[in-house]
Amino acid sequence: MANLFYAMTMPGLETLAFSEIRAKLSGAELVKFMRGVALFRSPMIYEDILDLRTTEDVFASLVHIKGLRRGPEGLRVLHSATLNADLEAALMSWRRTHHGARPRTWRVVSQMTGSYDFRRMDGGKAISDALRRSLPRGMRLVEDDADLEVWLWLGSGDVLIGVRLSDASMRHRTYKREHLPASLRPTVAAAMGWLSRPDEHDIVLDPLCGAGTILIERALLGPVEDAIGGDIRDEAVSLARRNARAADVDATWKVWDARTLPLSASSVTRIITNLPFGKQIGTKEENEQLYTTLIQEFDRVLAPKGLMVSLTSEDRLWDTILREHDWRIIKKVVFVVLGQPASIFVTERS
Repeated sequence: MANLFYAMTMPGLETLAFSEIRAKLSGAELVKFMRGVALFRSPMIYEDILDLRTTEDVFASLVHIKGLRRGPEGLRVLHSATLNADLEAALMSWRRTHHGARPRTWRVVSQMTGSYDFRRMDGGKAISDALRRSLPRGMRLVEDDADLEVWLWLGSGDVLIGVRLSDASMRHRTYKREHLPASLRPTVAAAMGWLSRPDEHDIVLDPLCGAGTILIERALLGPVEDAIGGDIRDEAVSLARRNARAADVDATWKVWDARTLPLSASSVTRIITNLPFGKQIGTKEENEQLYTTLIQEFDRVLAPKGLMVSLTSEDRLWDTILREHDWRIIKKVVFVVLGQPASIFVTERS
């Protein structure tokens, strides 16, 4: 019998995250997409479910409710559904992903994105009251640092209750010890790497590498022939080197100006990069000239049939510049990062 799981992602990256799930977990079948969530069935419990790189958190599902009543009676539904859920199967999944350990402490985490006539904490209390009756004896309820976390997610049209199989390292990564302003979330960097159609013969370039997250995540997705990153800031290149060393990733890092790259024509097969948004780095006024200069240099160094994956919040500007310079947009993924919309463009030269 298939087990029910769900993956939490950056809002807008749900379909992309599920494409990785389907590729890595044989037999995984989609149940439903929700905002920032992919609900799916898998015929087995996989220890390597925690190796998903485009997912922020992954859960063994206890309850999925469609159209929960928004009034106080909804709390009774939450309590009853939790009380009657198959907790044993979810606990088995937790133990499998924690090398057979048995949890000694537990807590409930509540999230609310929809509008209800009760508070988020009231929903959490309804879950906690039910779990007190159904969890194994001897497990203690604690406020923080619990072994077992049961999450309540109250969306606009759906409710999910699940046992968290992952921990903070899934979204934050243990290698990322050094950060910069506007540094990219590792899951977004992994999503960009996934969109680049990874191949072991890739020669991958990030000309605006920052702390190195994009190249590191691409290398962790699969083998590359070469990985090259650079930035105009000495500090950024130093941080990228240290992060790559911590991730055990082999890459070449250089200080350069991305507008005049010290690379031969047609020397890379993939460009994956996070363009300045014009907020923490640069300005909107500067971006028009910068983007125009960059696309000319990217056109020079990218090999025929090469692919570029780029991220920006300057959606219209970048779209216009790409088309004016005869680049074909294969795919565009719009999502939310740091509370603002951004777009990942997958492009090739016409």
